[in-house]
Amino acid sequence: MQNRTFALLLFLCIASIGCYATIAQVLLIREFLNIFYGNELCLGIVFGAWFLGIASGAFSGAKLDRFFKQPMTAFIVFLFSMCLVLPIQIITIRGARSILSIGTGEYISLLPLFSITVGLVLPFSFIIGVVFPFSSKVIRGATGDTASDIGSVYIIESMGSLIGGLLFSFCLVSKFHSVRIVTLMNAGMFFILFLMRYVTRKKDGGEKRGKLHLLALGSASAMIVLWFSPAPEKIDAWTTKIRWNTFTHNIELVASADTKYQHIDIGKQADQYNVYLNGHFAFAFPNEYDCAQIAHLVMTQHPSPKKILVIGGGFGGLLTEMLLYPIEKLDYVEIDQKLLHIAGNYVSPSEKRTLSDNRTTIFHRDGRYYVKHLAEKHFYDIVFVNVPDPSTAFLNRFYTRNFFQEIQTILKSDGIVAASVSSAVTYIGKEVGSYTGSLYKTLHETFREVKVTPGQTNFYFACGKESIIALEWETLKERYKQQGIQSEFFNEYLFYTLLQPEQVEFIERQLQQRKDLVVNTDAKPVAYFLNLVLWDAFAGGNLHRFFYRLKDAGIKYFLIPIVFALAGRILFLYIRKRQPNTFRLSSYCRKTHALIALATTGFTGMALEIILLYAFQNIYGYIYERIGVIVALFMVGLAFGGYIANRIIQKKQFDWIKVLMMLEGFIVVYSITVPFLISVVSVYSPIAEAVLVSLVMFTGILTGIEFPIAGKICAQCDDNIATSAGATNGADHVGAFLGSLLTGILFLPLLGLYGTCLIVTALNASSLILLAFFTSSKKK
Repeated sequence: MQNRTFALLLFLCIASIGCYATIAQVLLIREFLNIFYGNELCLGIVFGAWFLGIASGAFSGAKLDRFFKQPMTAFIVFLFSMCLVLPIQIITIRGARSILSIGTGEYISLLPLFSITVGLVLPFSFIIGVVFPFSSKVIRGATGDTASDIGSVYIIESMGSLIGGLLFSFCLVSKFHSVRIVTLMNAGMFFILFLMRYVTRKKDGGEKRGKLHLLALGSASAMIVLWFSPAPEKIDAWTTKIRWNTFTHNIELVASADTKYQHIDIGKQADQYNVYLNGHFAFAFPNEYDCAQIAHLVMTQHPSPKKILVIGGGFGGLLTEMLLYPIEKLDYVEIDQKLLHIAGNYVSPSEKRTLSDNRTTIFHRDGRYYVKHLAEKHFYDIVFVNVPDPSTAFLNRFYTRNFFQEIQTILKSDGIVAASVSSAVTYIGKEVGSYTGSLYKTLHETFREVKVTPGQTNFYFACGKESIIALEWETLKERYKQQGIQSEFFNEYLFYTLLQPEQVEFIERQLQQRKDLVVNTDAKPVAYFLNLVLWDAFAGGNLHRFFYRLKDAGIKYFLIPIVFALAGRILFLYIRKRQPNTFRLSSYCRKTHALIALATTGFTGMALEIILLYAFQNIYGYIYERIGVIVALFMVGLAFGGYIANRIIQKKQFDWIKVLMMLEGFIVVYSITVPFLISVVSVYSPIAEAVLVSLVMFTGILTGIEFPIAGKICAQCDDNIATSAGATNGADHVGAFLGSLLTGILFLPLLGLYGTCLIVTALNASSLILLAFFTSSKKK
């Protein structure tokens, strides 16, 4: 290290890299959700591409080190590149659908989606990965131990990531759009680089470094000028319009906004407004005719509805038509208050009167949280779950047996629940049948009677008593007439059009004949996986058949490859140990097994974080601020775990392979107990919530503590700090890449919480067995 001021600036710069990377990751995810109708598949691919880029960048950085005589210069050049690449990526993503000639409203099949996402995300994350080995090289000597230096970079970056997550969640997202946020981050990063070159300019000297120092100052000044100019707003408006034109033609964009929950676009065509949430069409208003049909179909399912709960989707005339009935109370739950505020500027006077009607009460809460914790018991006659299809783990929560059981507690004895999913009009194939049939099967698990309507959208009605719900159009016509309703957009004869007897009988018969229908639960959220299968089928892809076959795959099909890989590795070691040059082989195997253990721990960290976040959503509802804190606590755990390991490395000398074995053994025990710990804290209480949040932090500690230990083993095998840093960071992110990609898309929906944790346990047990075999072979 040079002097104290430079050291502080260097630590600040490394922390800023973590902060910058975290905010950039969130910005890129939000942009992708807007253009690719984001769901769990899109999220998984974005996270996977992100970690893949960091892993490949870290491995490449370890190789590139030998080509740079001045690591500090290379370090700063790569950071300059990082700041330039991010705004280009955001602009490119917004125009990606147009560049790729993707049609209006067209879905993208899985393979092209993966290729596009990797191509657009990888450049930035690759640079983040490359920077890590150079950060370790620049900081070398700070602690007096190579492995501890690598661990210090890991700790400082993790703390920066924590700060970035908190800044974005609680400050930036609610005040600034993406272009302004990037401008602000670039100004800060360029200024830090200027200070670093300013402090070291006399000692390092050199004409080129002097120019680099001036370039940093000029870039920081340019970003500050840009911040106070109208340019960010113009760039954001221009690129937003490019993105909008890829969604729809001949519709004028009248409003666009980011909220802490989603991105909102409102377009106008003639006298109708279309609302898009995260790039996906949500609803249109005024849309009285369609909304009237839905409203009266739902309301006439009960002979005399008085108290109604609507969860989501209340615009367009739905609530207005419901208020035509002589009801006493209409509760409307909409989580995003800003959506009502923005759309409220364009709604008709009748819609405004509906929202201000003394019978209407609006709750800005998560729908599931409201049902579980705020609604009165045995209070409602009708609960209408009017949320989008279960295309994500978050939306899937509204279609599980657990949620329907919660709804049952707030319904009267003859109360009904209504929900809907996309379907097909005349043909129910295996993919469509499995998807819509999952809701049919799930409702039957909770309610005595379930009925389903035909059409492009299947409406499901369920009741704990028989002979309450009805799909006979004559019955509904009589109920409608008895209410004495006069609707401008509906009459009683439309029931026959909606519920033609032969079509009702067809859909009922098709679903009853299916023997392969699966129940959708919180622990095994299979419905959103089936939605992904439909996505690829509708997009004309070729992977939906493969994914559909996985629906019936048991856990053994995922455990067998792990067993074969373990057996193959042990056989390889057994053969190689009989060959000459055993010392070199021993060093190579020592490093390789440490990196394998680190990769499985990286997989475990991401997998358990996803599992715990999903469990938190199910138990406590989607409360954005708390989710932000939970992710931040995971980063605190990473930093704290790395700090503990660094302190041990600096003060003690151990057989680090044995230490790694102890950690892997502890992770094995912890992974298998996580589902049981979740079940213990599944009852809502402040203590249970604190325990669940603590589990997230503890997962971060276990993940963080192994990184410096693995780095120590690699450093003992290779004196080059950049090589060791690149190898450890690369292995960690290869595991994170696979963990993020597979857990949310495959393991969690197909195997459930218990099965996923068993896979995680098997992976870490394999690492433990490999380490034990290596240790025993070395003794012999």
